[in-house]
Amino acid sequence: MTEKNGPHIDRSIYPMPMFINLVVSDLTAAEAFYAPAGFVTLATIPGPGGVPSLVHLRREKYQDILMTQGTAARGTVSASFAAGQIDLDEVADSIRVAGGNVTGPVDTPWFSTDVTFSDADGNTVTLTAPRMVDQTAAQAWVNDQITGDFETPETIAPNLSEN
Repeated sequence: MTEKNGPHIDRSIYPMPMFINLVVSDLTAAEAFYAPAGFVTLATIPGPGGVPSLVHLRREKYQDILMTQGTAARGTVSASFAAGQIDLDEVADSIRVAGGNVTGPVDTPWFSTDVTFSDADGNTVTLTAPRMVDQTAAQAWVNDQITGDFETPETIAPNLSEN
């Protein structure tokens, strides 16, 4: 997509307006699995006996995953994050190398390109980016096809993940 090699990691502590909770069977393996998608470990909270009770991952500002160890209910968690200006082909390849089940990059009918992957516990994450070359067609499609009480910008910003 672009020359940017990875997301900007905001390491500040702030009130998180939204985050996802994942239950994983192995915190260390899950940390390693999410790294190729750009997630870093922001914090680890110790539990009884010093064993981690929670691992806080972050990709970009407001893209937070809190993981706890336990028995996951496969297929119950799904989340989407704005991809930002990263190469989705590279991310998909890196996740495949890490052993992830990956779909994409796939161009959607709603003018985005998505990479969807699942971890060993069946938690699913999608990284999504607008297809910038199709923005004129996307604007026309929105104006023609979608009804509701919303406003659309004249153009969509190249990096939707900026604050």
